[in-house]
Amino acid sequence: MLMSVTTGLRLCLFVFLGWLPFVQAQPAATPQSALPVEVVTVEWQDYARPVRFSGVLENKSEQNLAFKISGLVRKVLVNEGQWVKEGQLLAALDLEEIDAQVAKAESVLANAERNLARFQSLQGSDALSVEQLQTAETQADVARSDLTVARFNQRHAVIRAPADGRILKRVIENNEMVAPGTPAFLFAPRQSGWVLRGGVSDRDIVRLSLEDQAAVQFDAFPGQSFPARISELAARADQSQTFGVELRVLEQGSQPLLAGFVGHASITPVHTRPAILLPPAAMVRAFRSEQARQLGMQSEVEVFVVNAQQQAELRRLPLLALESGQLVITGGLDEGEQVVVAGAAYLSPGRAVSVVQQRGH
Repeated sequence: MLMSVTTGLRLCLFVFLGWLPFVQAQPAATPQSALPVEVVTVEWQDYARPVRFSGVLENKSEQNLAFKISGLVRKVLVNEGQWVKEGQLLAALDLEEIDAQVAKAESVLANAERNLARFQSLQGSDALSVEQLQTAETQADVARSDLTVARFNQRHAVIRAPADGRILKRVIENNEMVAPGTPAFLFAPRQSGWVLRGGVSDRDIVRLSLEDQAAVQFDAFPGQSFPARISELAARADQSQTFGVELRVLEQGSQPLLAGFVGHASITPVHTRPAILLPPAAMVRAFRSEQARQLGMQSEVEVFVVNAQQQAELRRLPLLALESGQLVITGGLDEGEQVVVAGAAYLSPGRAVSVVQQRGH
């Protein structure tokens, strides 16, 4: 029995002595080391969130050119896409019948004027009544009006360009019968210029003003921007509940613009608001809250801010937009504060940090 107790004590002593070097080798607990991070310094600035829409390029003014009278088309002298000068002959009707009508009206007028002159020479005699003289005068006036109409129709048996411009569409062909007022050409004056029309929401229309500057890109010319400005703003919404916007687009260089090009506009409003631009790397988490929706914000984001104790502080910020690769923040930060942009993934609230580099925006 005594031997068993002695053996147990020896075994415990052996175990204790075996663990002693291991326990002595363990270092004492040390405070958590500061995590190196990169930051950007908060700078408030005036920001104008662009308004974007897509539309189809059109001529500012397009006119339907037509014959005033009916008749047979004798010649068509221009084609679609052709540039024309003011007064240039575009098309003409067969003038044989129209010229005959003018000749007939001239003959009737000449006869009426001869009769009127004869009656006037008899004025005051018993051979002529007042009623006969008045009838002769009326017949002369009617004949004169008929000749005016015939000559008017003769002049309008042709179509001439009302200004320098371009034929957008040709509808008629030679030897075709046309009715009065039937469109023969779709014409665009050169000076009317180009416009891009589209629609924006109610929240965007209130931020726009006439003459706001814009840039337009067309699918036909990838990577190239055309300067533009707002020329018209709708005063009421259309059936789709959007408000119409018209941009006057300026041609530049040798790139020819054509009606029907699909364009994408980015308008820079004159009205600005204070905002902060942060790189996306600063964002720890993003989410959409009801409060953000009511304020018209895209969402809210969380970032880490370095506080006065050099500790990471988790901050929730309202996000207005993601624009040109930058987070547009509208509150929650003070000028000069430091926001973590590298190392945020390894942080937790209250973690000590060490700023190793400051980035520019």
